[in-house]
Amino acid sequence: MAGHRDIKLLALGLAALLLSACTEYEVSPVPLPSDYALMPGDATLWETLSQDEQRRALAYLSDGSTIRSSLVEDY
Repeated sequence: MAGHRDIKLLALGLAALLLSACTEYEVSPVPLPSDYALMPGDATLWETLSQDEQRRALAYLSDGSTIRSSLVEDY
């Protein structure tokens, strides 16, 4: 029976580790803009952007550009 207890403890430890890793990610406060034509992968990219980057991307989308182009530095 000790083997079953070890497996349960290991499973609980792994679950706790996975849950703690989830706390590093922020929930996106700005919803993905569905009013614009989006490129494949934009939904995944959107979730990785900071609030400032999301706001900038929205401005680019409203001018007919893309989310990715909003990430390019202005010169």
